Amino acid sequence: MEVIVYNSSEVNGTYNVTDQGGQDYSDYPYVGELKQVPEWEVILKSLLFAVIIYFSLVGNFLIIVVVLRNRSMRTTTNYYIVNLAVADLLVTVCCMWVSLVDDVSEGWVLGAFFCKINTFTQVLSVVASVLSLTLIAYDRFFGIVFALKAHMTDRRARTSLILIWLSSALIACPTLIYRQLKVRVWKDHTERWCDDDWPVSIGSDNNITTHSIPSRTAYYATVSVVLYFIPMIVMTLAYSRIIMKLWMSAIPVEKMDKRVEAQARARKKVIVMLVAILVVFAVCWLPFQIILLYSELRSNREALGDWYYDLTFAARLMAYSNSALNPLIYTGFNENFRRGIQRVWHCVSCKEKTNIYNNGYSYGHSYGSHDAATMPTSL
Repeated sequence: MEVIVYNSSEVNGTYNVTDQGGQDYSDYPYVGELKQVPEWEVILKSLLFAVIIYFSLVGNFLIIVVVLRNRSMRTTTNYYIVNLAVADLLVTVCCMWVSLVDDVSEGWVLGAFFCKINTFTQVLSVVASVLSLTLIAYDRFFGIVFALKAHMTDRRARTSLILIWLSSALIACPTLIYRQLKVRVWKDHTERWCDDDWPVSIGSDNNITTHSIPSRTAYYATVSVVLYFIPMIVMTLAYSRIIMKLWMSAIPVEKMDKRVEAQARARKKVIVMLVAILVVFAVCWLPFQIILLYSELRSNREALGDWYYDLTFAARLMAYSNSALNPLIYTGFNENFRRGIQRVWHCVSCKEKTNIYNNGYSYGHSYGSHDAATMPTSL
């Protein structure tokens, strides 16, 4: 994997004699300030990330297990919810801890592989989540507002999941191509950072040479606007229409059959849950999207101050918290998920009790210190 080195020295086995200005820095002392993060800050940030990672890993894993173990839970909407859980697990495994290490370390310390995979996975997961949420809204919209028209079948849903990941991977591919680990060797310090290496456009403004990266700006702005803001607006309109259909054109309760009434209530509960998922996703990722657009579209391309990096950390933390909140929303609003998770925990505890029983029985049988009749029988 390529490492761009801004020096004539060898670093990680890769040579690159000069940077854009043709400057060799090995004879100069480092002009910047080394990052020094207070111990209390490291501990606080680590605790925050640990809580988010724990709830995200356990919660999303349980959601996947519940749907896979229960045939009755394998509905079109739940397929997309599982897809959301997989995307959340990817963010948890490949992005969260990487961002924490980068924030509390001096320079980039995780090598070229994680430099690429971190950004790729983040774009991949966000796009997959947005597309999943969009297809959920599509399915609910045509299934409720236009009930007589065919909506998403299980087969179509499974096919669409493949298309979601293929499309997301294709959209995220430029980050694999242009994201690079960069190294600049100074006399007294080796500087490492992870950044994009898109083609640079050189221009002139009042006899002053200017540098811009139009392709990078176009890419991130397009991903943010087309694959976040526009879908959020479309889904908001779709769910508004669904809510109007369910709540404002409802049949009076006294004229409603009990079975129909139960179905109507179940539909409303599902819609409330889906709206909650959408709102939490939009709110959690909004600050990060705004910061991304600001960093790419600002006219002044000078280095940003510490306030920007503090704000970016808070925005990332908020975005990552969405992965931990989703399982709580599923179980909080949906009784089937709640019961399914309880059954999974019950099975786990049963196995633990069985292991204890078997170990105790084996011990007693071998040494004659326990009677089998005294062993617990209700598992």
